[in-house]
Amino acid sequence: MKSFNDLKFELHPVTKKGIRSTIELKPNVFISVVAGEGFYSTSKKGVRAECLKVEDASTFEVGIIDENLPKDEQEWDVIGWQTRDDINKLMIDNS
Repeated sequence: MKSFNDLKFELHPVTKKGIRSTIELKPNVFISVVAGEGFYSTSKKGVRAECLKVEDASTFEVGIIDENLPKDEQEWDVIGWQTRDDINKLMIDNS
């Protein structure tokens, strides 16, 4: 079973003021976890503020998509301010 610890974060390629990680939970079901400026997250610098290291984030914005659904039903389900424990639960629930 995958958990938050399996996520590998990198600098967000668009904002450059945040981090992101995406992992496949099961075939064609993906979770995206981001934190940083403009995202529904909290870092040491504040709410929706720059975050360049995962250690500096206390909450994250999370999106989940199930690409097994018909194309017209595929949509990122996004939720903000998720803790590491919340993300572990989401990963279990969607695996």
